[in-house]
Amino acid sequence: MKKAKTKKVVIEFDENHLPTLAAALETYSRLKSGQIKHAIDTVYTDRNISYEEGLHIEYVIRDAAFPANPQRNYDGHGVFYDQYDNVYDEGGSLVTENEKWNRKKNSPHLDHPNISFGVGCPEMKDGTVAFEIKKTIEEYLHYNRNSGFRQISDVSGDGAWQISNVPLPCILDDNLTRWKPEKHFRIPKKYQESLRQAIKNKEFTKAWEIVNKSFKVLPKGTKSKIEEFDGTYHLVIEKPYKIG
Repeated sequence: MKKAKTKKVVIEFDENHLPTLAAALETYSRLKSGQIKHAIDTVYTDRNISYEEGLHIEYVIRDAAFPANPQRNYDGHGVFYDQYDNVYDEGGSLVTENEKWNRKKNSPHLDHPNISFGVGCPEMKDGTVAFEIKKTIEEYLHYNRNSGFRQISDVSGDGAWQISNVPLPCILDDNLTRWKPEKHFRIPKKYQESLRQAIKNKEFTKAWEIVNKSFKVLPKGTKSKIEEFDGTYHLVIEKPYKIG
């Protein structure tokens, strides 16, 4: 059966809204993963919640939303038991489920405090989509605060990658075209005509030699291309980063 095409919806935000949206999406995806303290740290940075208080909140929520599987123990006197008061026979086999476990057994389970679900796990559900939206917003903010350049050591500039089965979101620029993490560098005027002739004659190796010569330090990025805008050639760099 062919999957129905989803409808695109445009929502207008001011740039000042984006940090709040990113933080909200980060909190939501952390909560869905079971990383409760990380979520608390994100949303309550101004509340001076101590490390111990954060852990207490995490234990309470994880016990309710991500209960551990029954941990069967033996009392040394012929009786097996667990934290949910399930009933076991003398061989240690479960014979009667307590109502407490019956309520929790269909929940996602996390059996260790240091374990959580990763992005893309089925248990994350729409938490994965929230993560993808957050990464899209983070990438835009990253390039904005760094004058259009990528800071390699900062993962906020990584951008989103397709994990869920929901199309990745995009940010539209002032012309309502898809924003891309790229920067345009105008080719110096004295090289414009020779570059134009090289491209017209399909001498692309020569064109790149002219471009290389036109910059003292050639900008770097993941991809480079030469494009003409309003009669002037530019070097367009995708995900540009500064050298040195």
